[in-house]
Amino acid sequence: MTTPLDISAVTAQIQQLQRLEGDMCARLLERDDTVRAALVAVVAKQHIALIGSPGTAKSMLVELLAERVTSAGSTAQAFVWLLTRFTTPDELFGPISVAGLKKDEYRRITTNKLPEAFFGFLDEIFKANSAVLNALLSLLNERVFDNGPARIAVPLNTCVGASNELPQGDDLRALWDRFALRLMVEYVSDAAFPKLMRMAALATPPTTLPHTDLIAIQQATKRIPVPDGVIDALTQLRKELGGKGITASDRRWRQSLELLRAHAIIEGRGVVEEDDLTILRDSLWTTPEQRSEIGRDVARLANPLVGKAVELGDQAASIHEAAMAAQRSGQDDQAKMQAAVEGNTKLKTNATQLKRLLEQAKAQGRSTARIEKIASQVQDMRSQVAALILS
Repeated sequence: MTTPLDISAVTAQIQQLQRLEGDMCARLLERDDTVRAALVAVVAKQHIALIGSPGTAKSMLVELLAERVTSAGSTAQAFVWLLTRFTTPDELFGPISVAGLKKDEYRRITTNKLPEAFFGFLDEIFKANSAVLNALLSLLNERVFDNGPARIAVPLNTCVGASNELPQGDDLRALWDRFALRLMVEYVSDAAFPKLMRMAALATPPTTLPHTDLIAIQQATKRIPVPDGVIDALTQLRKELGGKGITASDRRWRQSLELLRAHAIIEGRGVVEEDDLTILRDSLWTTPEQRSEIGRDVARLANPLVGKAVELGDQAASIHEAAMAAQRSGQDDQAKMQAAVEGNTKLKTNATQLKRLLEQAKAQGRSTARIEKIASQVQDMRSQVAALILS
């Protein structure tokens, strides 16, 4: 039996972090998973990649993070830049020092540039050219920057790399591997669109987390134990994914331990549990098609009831899409109505099964958050399909 770490000394800080998460979720519609992943990355001191179309609040996420982690009354220093294939090292790392050249020293003035930032946001990061790429690799991984004859440690906690498309080409594989978490960010759903249009700026002041509190949480996180049962589950997961042709580097598997610890402490626990494995759904994939497969395997190993809920959620999404696609087709009104009725009936059955899973999870004392979220999503789908019948 693994003894949990006593986290009572940082309980207040963790609760503030949880309030910060709730505040960010309230301001970013349908971005709960992205917000959680971003906070896991911050606590674990890892990097996160966001893949999605323009206008999906990728940069806003970083802005909210930067302004909420405070130090001595000021917000954390963030460096934001849009990369192109013509971006020069000077733009990211600072111009060459003329005074240094007069002393036969080749060094950069890094003031207000990436080597001095706590948070980094690099938009269209996969457009980086080789001159930028080579310096980025060591800065992201080892947190060092070669400035002339000196190798300096950088304060970078987390870099968010954003792109409208996945990396293409072997030259970007090393950079892609530097991002411990990877998320696909979509536009808000049809169900949430009216709420998006009615959203106004929240009158409440933003929830902040003092930098000293973040450091205290990070120090505690490093000491959270990972039980043998979780290591066994990771070993099984690696074997199962390998059998499906899904592989991750040794670096990513090592990083996964830090992600699990960070997820556990955000949940308010001093020990990693199987339920924390769900964060790996956003870590181990290389292509989007793999994410769903990993999600199912992770959910089953983490919590069999959650695994069943994920499968029901995937089924519901297929049913919903088929019902909505029928409305866009050239079929007559009777055929469209029939498709909507059938879809609604199937979704009702799906919702009933999720309700039973939720009751089982409560009876077993397991976490119900994931099942509740899937059930809510299915209910939204059902409402949309039911509206077609009533219209």
